[in-house]
Amino acid sequence: MPPIKTHRLVFERPKGTGTFAPSDILRATLAVFDLGDMDDAGCKKLAESQLHTAEKARLAGFKHDRRRKSFISGRLAAKAALAAHLPGIDPQSIEIGSGVFDQPMMVGGGEDVQGMSVSLSHSDRFAVALVFHRAHPLGIDVDLPAITDVPAILDGIAPDIRTMIRAHDLDDHGAACLLWVARESLAKTITTGMMTPLELYAPSSIEHNRGCFEVRYANFGQYRTIIWPGAQGWLGLTLPDQTRFDPVSLPWA
Repeated sequence: MPPIKTHRLVFERPKGTGTFAPSDILRATLAVFDLGDMDDAGCKKLAESQLHTAEKARLAGFKHDRRRKSFISGRLAAKAALAAHLPGIDPQSIEIGSGVFDQPMMVGGGEDVQGMSVSLSHSDRFAVALVFHRAHPLGIDVDLPAITDVPAILDGIAPDIRTMIRAHDLDDHGAACLLWVARESLAKTITTGMMTPLELYAPSSIEHNRGCFEVRYANFGQYRTIIWPGAQGWLGLTLPDQTRFDPVSLPWA
């Protein structure tokens, strides 16, 4: 079986910030699929047993191996996260479809599944999926931009943002990684994708604590993004700003 690891995430909210039942909503499950050790034959075999018939039909329409690989790995990560989050669910009975903005969504299953949302991301090394309750919006991104992409990512960065970045001794590649996963995870959380001007995602602050970065936003004060740097990929998790989460509880080397 391909190396897919799942992690249980537990959140807290200050008293008076909602009437929901915390046990139902303030948890999520992250699946991390390490593609570096993926065996194509084994992955295809697992896909045959895990993918919904609609997913298999969609997969058959892809002409390029790279697109097929990213589709399979993302869906397998999502099914692993779903199975860990809701034990007893048959992952093959759930379709990970797409909304009008190409955002992933779960189709099928009972009431428990219909209350859930999923966020997906891919890089050359990883596919990650996050399953969570839609009443507590989250977004995930993993990436490691190429050195050649750095100038485009940093192009037009405002002087105050450059000052924030310099305060953390990040080189240009590290700055690009941080800004990219922050933008992507926020964009997935608010379902815009990267279809709006990048300056709208401008950070208002960047903090560094216990090996992680926390980014807050000038135009989206209701959210913040926790970012874990890594040699093989940077991971970003966007969550409601008042939600408490201990980043040390999620291992990311």
